Amino acid sequence: MMREFMALDRNLKLRALTVFLTVLLGSSIGPNMTIYYVQHFGSFWTGVLLMVVSIAGLIFGLYGGHIADVIGRKRTIEYGQIAMVIGYAIAMVNNSPWLVNPFVTFFGFLLAMIGSSLADPAEQAMMIDSSTPQNRRFVFALIYWILNIGVMIGAAIGGWFFRDYLFELLLFMTIVPIINYCIVRFGMTETLERSEHEQTTSILSALKGYWAVLKDRRYLTFAMASVLASVVYLQPDYYLAAHLSQSFHEYNFLGMDIYGQRMLSLMLVFNTVIIIFVMGWVTRATEKWRLVRAFALGVLLQGGGFALSFVLQDFWPLILATIIFTTGEMIGVPASQTLRADMMNPAKIGAYSGVFSVTRPIGAVIASGFVSLSAVVNNWGIAALLMIVVCLAIYLVARAAKMPAPF
Repeated sequence: MMREFMALDRNLKLRALTVFLTVLLGSSIGPNMTIYYVQHFGSFWTGVLLMVVSIAGLIFGLYGGHIADVIGRKRTIEYGQIAMVIGYAIAMVNNSPWLVNPFVTFFGFLLAMIGSSLADPAEQAMMIDSSTPQNRRFVFALIYWILNIGVMIGAAIGGWFFRDYLFELLLFMTIVPIINYCIVRFGMTETLERSEHEQTTSILSALKGYWAVLKDRRYLTFAMASVLASVVYLQPDYYLAAHLSQSFHEYNFLGMDIYGQRMLSLMLVFNTVIIIFVMGWVTRATEKWRLVRAFALGVLLQGGGFALSFVLQDFWPLILATIIFTTGEMIGVPASQTLRADMMNPAKIGAYSGVFSVTRPIGAVIASGFVSLSAVVNNWGIAALLMIVVCLAIYLVARAAKMPAPF
């Protein structure tokens, strides 16, 4: 693995570092901000504020994808990092020992989210530009592995320090985008090949660019499959959490009482640990597989593991289900990301990345519907529905793979 890493383009090596730094600090603060908002604003307004953040992220993600194809990947990422520095600095100042202002704090985090959303499509585009069809699956597997390490360490940091050391955490959050800006500014090279067609950064130009992407039936079909795949991937945040909180049979493990919420946390920690220690082996074992086959098996195992967990209520069977859906995740995610990169028009990678950025929010809306639907159908019904979603995702990817490239 180290030999393959050293052979990568310099941009990709540095991208691995920036991903780790961003996720490490982001996962220590981001998930806990919901609790912060609930304490200061109440549940109703917290939901409204989170919706505002999601909508802003969606809009600026699309715009960031467009300008990444116009002004370049580097400049777009740099602008995003600057917005993140300002946003986190505002939040830090307003959670200092001398001043606490949750209203201005929200504005700071909103600005930071806008910066992150603006930079994300450009970062994805630069990864695709800097990789090759031969090493792309390894690159995506590596980044996914690093991301999981960062999440695990960051979640532990947040659990221990968020309540009593928020100011210090926000100070580090302000420093991280400064470091990342310097890495991008002085270490990375621009990968955008200028188009012969003149484009501008205007909203109208962005709309025209995205209309061209939406006319690509092959990519649109793959994007629809990605929405369904994200419905599967997001289940721990939605129906699985609801099921465990209501139906899990409490269990004593190593002297610790495990109830529904703890079981969910334990399953997610186990999921992350498996990925960290086994991902390299899985990547090597599946590197010769056809991408559609790897995607299909991965989503089938992941969806099957979650569906199984919906009808289980006991500790050890749920651990087995965790192994199943984690195995599917390790096989399917790199294949899905590689397929996505291969289906993009090289001249409009930023816009294609922007379109892809909306698949997860749409998937989240559908996944949340599973929770509401569970009031009408039982666990077996939700499990069956999830497997229908899995089959549709596999069908759409297989169909997209057979379509001719429009460019």
